[in-house]
Amino acid sequence: MGDNSSFVKYFIGPFTKVFLAWATDPRIRWGAASGGVGTAILTHMLKEGLVEAVIVPKLRVRKGFLYGVWTIVKDPNELGRFSGSIYAPTYGFAKVLRYAKDKFMRIAVTALPCHARAVRALVKSLRSEDDVFIVGLYCNNTPATYAFRYIAKLFRLSPNDIEFVKFRGNGWPGYMLIKSEKAEADIWIPLSSYWDSGFGQYFYGLGCYLCNDHTNISADISLADPWTLPPEPIKRLGGATLVVVRSRKGLDVFEDAVRAGYIKAVEIDPVYAIQSATIYRLTKKVLVRNNQGYLLPPSFSSISQELVYHIGRVLASREKLWTLLRLFHKTLARIIMFAASFLDYRLGTRWAHINRSIELLQKARSENVARLLKELFKEDLEG
Repeated sequence: MGDNSSFVKYFIGPFTKVFLAWATDPRIRWGAASGGVGTAILTHMLKEGLVEAVIVPKLRVRKGFLYGVWTIVKDPNELGRFSGSIYAPTYGFAKVLRYAKDKFMRIAVTALPCHARAVRALVKSLRSEDDVFIVGLYCNNTPATYAFRYIAKLFRLSPNDIEFVKFRGNGWPGYMLIKSEKAEADIWIPLSSYWDSGFGQYFYGLGCYLCNDHTNISADISLADPWTLPPEPIKRLGGATLVVVRSRKGLDVFEDAVRAGYIKAVEIDPVYAIQSATIYRLTKKVLVRNNQGYLLPPSFSSISQELVYHIGRVLASREKLWTLLRLFHKTLARIIMFAASFLDYRLGTRWAHINRSIELLQKARSENVARLLKELFKEDLEG
């Protein structure tokens, strides 16, 4: 793990190893949000009989409103249909989980941090932790059911005509795919064009805002986009996944999947598992009363982000205000955040020192990592 493991655990919780990995099947890799490791591992577990079923979310579209429903999958060949991110609430988790636990001896679950905590609490109470495997996802927030209507209007689409949506895929960082009744061709929108439009910043509730678990500490393995690693070789490959292995069971399953040829992986310095959102999530809030579980002191940047979020959330809550929200996000919000960051680094706040230390640790190894990735990816890129 290197000399930074104790430092990293302070930010991301307990872990054993950190990897960069990718599905060896290019169809899985290109169809997934970031490397396809989650789909590849679940496929391996079903085919090898390590679990009898997996619980995954499926996206549904109703007149421009998006939501997910939890589904039980037993056929490994069907898992590809469920790959990719869902940026919408998912419903029915408790009911499906109870049914799966009663019907199957061993199951695997894909889960956000809030779901993973619930699963962990349940299996502990039933003394059946060995029977449930949790594939956790890093999570910044979950946009509301109506948030997609904002995207549709932003790109001049009629929300009521939308038939199909897939948020991620077709390489990394990927594109949103939209199919509409009245569109002559499929619509592809880059991730940055829609996520950074205000969709990913203001359309989530206070529960997500107060959550301090960005990295999914209750999972057996946590999966994330490799934002902190050199991007070019990862883009050329079509995507890769940052994997935080947290449990002995998680390490056994992960290494089995590597040996079986479902994924390729290289162990990396764990400092790359710390992302900017990780730090924000662990920073104390000043505009709310609940301040339990936060490890870092507030800063000009974190206080400004709180203020921007609360203003944006009010504007996002009413469709009539979405034009004003877009203007606020493109101008005033950016000015506020730039000024706050300048003050933090100018005055040398503790928050700024922590950020700078992590950035320096990551940059110090970036050139060596970039060369390593090019060599590792060479066979896949040529194939």
